[in-house]
Amino acid sequence: MTEAVLMREIQLALTQKGHRVFRNNIGVCKDEKGNYIRYGVCNPGGADLIGWTKDGRFLAVEVKGPKGKLTDAQSNFLNAVNSCGGVGICAKSLDDISII
Repeated sequence: MTEAVLMREIQLALTQKGHRVFRNNIGVCKDEKGNYIRYGVCNPGGADLIGWTKDGRFLAVEVKGPKGKLTDAQSNFLNAVNSCGGVGICAKSLDDISII
């Protein structure tokens, strides 16, 4: 299963559980003057999916394919979410979101 397919399945499964998640596209583009513009929540390091749990806590899910590994920035972001009372996880399968 590709990471893109897994992400859509996770979005659907979380929505069916009553949570709200949104795709957080992160990247950089160059404007017409040659300036670089970063976009996305917490660039770099922000999770692929962000939103809130059905009980109102901030939710961040970093989706990784079978061979994917968290970067330090991604790990730091998820740790910050968890330390502030939110839910931050790395999901490599639908089973990984069962704790939410």
